[in-house]
Amino acid sequence: MLRGRYRLFQATSVYNQEKGRSDKVTRYLGWLTDDGLLIPANHRDERSKGFKEIERKEKERLAEMEGSVQEMEQKKSADGVRKRETGRHEKEILRAVSMNARITVPELVKITGIKDTAVNYHLKNLEKRYDIEYALEIDIEKFGYVDYIAFAKFVDKKPKYDEIKEELEKIPYVQTVMITKGKYDMVILLIAEANSEARGTLYDFTRKAFPSYNIEWTMSPAYFSGLGFVPVRENFFEVLKEKVWKRTKEKPKPAHDEITDMEYEVLKAMNKNAAADFASIDREIGADRGRSNYAYHRLTERGIIKRATINMRNLQSRFDVIFILNTINVQEWAGSREKLLLDLITENGSQADTYSFACDIMSPKGVLLMAHVLKDQDLEKITEKFNDKIKGMLIYDLIVTNIVTGSINSRLFDKLQLKQYEILVSYYKYDPEKIKEMINWEN
Repeated sequence: MLRGRYRLFQATSVYNQEKGRSDKVTRYLGWLTDDGLLIPANHRDERSKGFKEIERKEKERLAEMEGSVQEMEQKKSADGVRKRETGRHEKEILRAVSMNARITVPELVKITGIKDTAVNYHLKNLEKRYDIEYALEIDIEKFGYVDYIAFAKFVDKKPKYDEIKEELEKIPYVQTVMITKGKYDMVILLIAEANSEARGTLYDFTRKAFPSYNIEWTMSPAYFSGLGFVPVRENFFEVLKEKVWKRTKEKPKPAHDEITDMEYEVLKAMNKNAAADFASIDREIGADRGRSNYAYHRLTERGIIKRATINMRNLQSRFDVIFILNTINVQEWAGSREKLLLDLITENGSQADTYSFACDIMSPKGVLLMAHVLKDQDLEKITEKFNDKIKGMLIYDLIVTNIVTGSINSRLFDKLQLKQYEILVSYYKYDPEKIKEMINWEN
């Protein structure tokens, strides 16, 4: 608003022959009437010549395009078919490697129906585009550990990013640290033993972390997750050393929560690259040929390794949101639970699963969900959908503004392998074929 009128300006650049480069300039286009009409400005200055030259070239370019509209439409149609086919194949590959990162090319050929060269091309393209990391999904409960979630609210002053990173990255049982905007300032995913020692570990953590700050801590175990997992950081293996079996007369065999030294080394190596070939792992850990292959299959049979999977670390133009559904009416929530379970397995993101993690929590009592959001409108849609479908819950969100350490897992999972699917079929008596239709698989 200038001198009682709304003025319209254009920011662009004009080539400066004297300087031999383009200069950024702002051009006044005109003013707007109350009806929204533009009254054009009458430019007579020398600088406008540059704009007129740009407009002239643009008109010439449009004229050339108009002369080949039919040809362009035909090409666009053919490109659209190819794009849809490429998108379908890439989703098939992403889903397959999410379920088994060690899947072979012949198996991917059988799934996609395209040649091995095309499979390799798509796979390399996806690895580069999404910065794919091959990770292990480890069942930490087999070692007697449990995932915990810590919510932190700084009462007065807040530490800086570097201070948070330095303070928490060195703690081996801290896996993911997220700075958030909302009710809490920070959310931490950590691992502690599922016994009486856990209370001491968590108390020690809250007492020692940021001693010079006034913090309100809320802690809760994360149970009944079923969807997503917490990627284990490399320094957690310092803690896991306690679970390496040492042969003694009193203990000739490993206990149920122990592993051999070889299994420990293989688990550690594959946590860095779950798709590495076993020959290279043997060389890395100094083992005889075939030992890592044997150890991997032993760990898989025992359920310690759930699967070799992927983590897409670069989902373009997105941010993460943590939804907390706080129970305020148990009876109403019981009637809504079915709708939430169904939403978790039928919601499809364009690149990865919309929901990356879900679990029940005790404090605040309810459900925690992590979601990938591509744009602000999607956040509004999810929140509106929750408010419409979920009753008996107070729903609020935390925007993840920064991930200080660790990561949030991103992949394209087979929803029929989730606990949520099993509950819908066994408890709510859903027809499996009906759920498959709702998931809307491409093939």
